[in-house]
Amino acid sequence: MEVIDMHVHFGAPEDGESGCYWSEEFTRTPAYFAMLLLTKSLFKKVDIKRVKRHLFDVINGSMFVDKCVLMAMDEVYDEAGAPHRELTHLYVPNRYIAELAETNERVMFGASVHPMRPDWSDELDYCLEHRAVVCKWIPSSQLINPEHAKCRPFFERLADHNLPLLYHAGPQHSIPTSDAGFIRYNNPKYVRRILDKGVTVIVAHCAMPYFGLLDAEYQDDFGEFLKLMEEAEQEGWRLYADLSAVCTPFRTMYMELVLEHLEGVAAQKLLFGSDYPIPLSELCYNKSTDFFSWLKYILKAQSTANFLDKNYVIIREMNIGDDVFYNAARLFDKIKY
Repeated sequence: MEVIDMHVHFGAPEDGESGCYWSEEFTRTPAYFAMLLLTKSLFKKVDIKRVKRHLFDVINGSMFVDKCVLMAMDEVYDEAGAPHRELTHLYVPNRYIAELAETNERVMFGASVHPMRPDWSDELDYCLEHRAVVCKWIPSSQLINPEHAKCRPFFERLADHNLPLLYHAGPQHSIPTSDAGFIRYNNPKYVRRILDKGVTVIVAHCAMPYFGLLDAEYQDDFGEFLKLMEEAEQEGWRLYADLSAVCTPFRTMYMELVLEHLEGVAAQKLLFGSDYPIPLSELCYNKSTDFFSWLKYILKAQSTANFLDKNYVIIREMNIGDDVFYNAARLFDKIKY
């Protein structure tokens, strides 16, 4: 089985050939500056070639991660089906990510299709034809209301093809929103109806608050996630969660709660991911039983240069179970193209 990092991001300034762009507001976010630091572009011009070259170096240089799912990000559309570039803070076209996946065997295509776009069916067909392995939504950033009636046929298509919906849940500090009213849809309670439609749903980040108790308004999101996971078996839902961006000090307490609530099934329900280029820290949840084993882990993590490998080392030391590294491959094998 292949080890798949199922949550890696791409972004670039406006580029006519690829169609990528980001907003001025996005360039003022912490995520943007993290990207500059990780790509060694803090005092250099950022362009798509530099971002792509760095990302491929990291992916191809990983010793422990076989493949990465690279995410597209669709534009904002209104209920009438009109696109809104002025409301979109990050756009990465499906066609560009599909091309990258075709040119690099270690890259997998993570699609993003807005359910309000008038050609959503054709766009989803394209993504399936090019072997997309997930469809990514960030409701707050893409202004998606999952309860809208127009979403129902979209969910039916996802269920028909077993294409997982990677649903961002919890706080979103990386990609801004143009309408704060849509932030509420980041609460995982809104995926209940989606799950009832038979859709495979992956809750990103386990809906964990990013800055601990400082993210006071997102504690309910995390609580709803735990409830969903408890209900999943009884309801027969195809519900999973990914471990992307869990390697931070503030998320330690939430990781403990996730493993407590998923006792016995955590290794089957959690999927390995990094959320690269979001920063990580070895000072996070760890299963070391004494100071010397913890120190050995810290030295090993700090000496691991490749970001994807470091994330792998840190999550392996959480001692959740080896299945978390292979669950994405098993899930993707069920997609009906």
